[in-house]
Amino acid sequence: MIIRTKIVATVGPASGSRERLEDLARAGADVFRINFSHGSDEQHGEFLRNIRAAEAALGEPLAVMGDLCGPKIRVGGILGGGILLGDGQEIAIRREPVEGNAMRVSTTLPELVDAVEVGQGILLDDGKIRLRVVAVEPPEQIVCEVVRGGVLASGKGINLPSTALPVAALTEKDRRDAAWIARRDFDYVALSFVRTAGDVRELRALLDAAGCGARIVAKIEKPQAVENIEEIIDAADAVMVARGDLGVEMDLPAVPVAQKRIARLCQAAGTCCIIATQMLETMTHSPTPTRAEVSDVANAVLDHADAVMLSGETAVGEFPAAAVRMMNDIVRQTQAYHDETSAAVRVVHASARTVAALAAGVKAMLAAEDIAAVAVYTATGTTARLLAKSRLPCPILAMAADVAVVRRMCLYYGVAARQAPAPEHTREVLKLAERFAADLGVAKRGDRIVVVSGRPIGRPGAANTLVVHEVG
Repeated sequence: MIIRTKIVATVGPASGSRERLEDLARAGADVFRINFSHGSDEQHGEFLRNIRAAEAALGEPLAVMGDLCGPKIRVGGILGGGILLGDGQEIAIRREPVEGNAMRVSTTLPELVDAVEVGQGILLDDGKIRLRVVAVEPPEQIVCEVVRGGVLASGKGINLPSTALPVAALTEKDRRDAAWIARRDFDYVALSFVRTAGDVRELRALLDAAGCGARIVAKIEKPQAVENIEEIIDAADAVMVARGDLGVEMDLPAVPVAQKRIARLCQAAGTCCIIATQMLETMTHSPTPTRAEVSDVANAVLDHADAVMLSGETAVGEFPAAAVRMMNDIVRQTQAYHDETSAAVRVVHASARTVAALAAGVKAMLAAEDIAAVAVYTATGTTARLLAKSRLPCPILAMAADVAVVRRMCLYYGVAARQAPAPEHTREVLKLAERFAADLGVAKRGDRIVVVSGRPIGRPGAANTLVVHEVG
């Protein structure tokens, strides 16, 4: 059985060796995320080499995503590593770097002191600690009252949900990291703290100038991004609902509704959607998840997510392979129910309307005919992606000449991808599709498969042919 919802696994100290990466791929990981918020270029390079070595050893394509840090604001260094903040006490946030204590701390964004206003809230450590600004004393500091206290450690995140910060989505570090990624074998680049489509276009220009064909994943972590979601979906190649910062920046009960809306809009637009953050968080230190976490992953599948992501569970967790296996089992059992209950999905894509129409035709054919698989030969992966967004109840076998296209398709729902030389005639596409289906065990002699291709074969945007073929 081919598991159609894809799994993104974050690479870290717990999973960065070639052997561990092979274990994760065998367990069901399709895409590996390298988080540029942590580690050095040397470590990132080692992770990338190990992923490609694991790919070669397994003989199956694996996609690699580089995740840029973005303008994440953090607390500066604190004496002794941490302080206890009590409810009602006051603490100053200083512009200049200081050694933090119970009376004062600094941040990685000095301009924060200029941007906040009296009465606005400041959240620390993913919202566990809440402050309220009671005095602004430019240019040196602001003074805050602790509304909800706790232990504040060095380097913890700061969120300002009601403050418009003068910060670009692409920091200088991001620009350096993007240039480093552009010179290497990455398939996707994730952009953090996106607010508008312009942020995506800015990164696109950087990658294009470097001759990098990696696709862009827009991470939705800000309320502004939710407000501008349709234009962001149009500009990006994929969207990640990053529920960690999103759940701090906006009311937590609003996050599930935002997740469902974003997934629905991505579905209609033909854009890949990844659901991320704390999906199996318990498995960072436990061999089993909670029932609520299992339901969370299943609901992401029912929301039409193309992929679900593991973060700390595989990066630093004690049971990385077990976490991937558990996630794979959840999406496998959910997809059977999903196939029974899923309504027809209409995919609209302005630049590929013929392909979208073909995808709708294939969906209708599968409702009327007993079809074992749908095969496609694609130049850029667009046809495979739109077939995937149509949520076909059978595997999609996608073939392409370019290994970069094959790897990108690892993120597409229901797509098994393989590199194959460009054929000259539709007859050869049928033979390639037969061999691929037989190798995967999804079709045998006498079964029927649908084959989608274009004329001329291998030219982008040329998909215009649909054949129902009997194997053998």
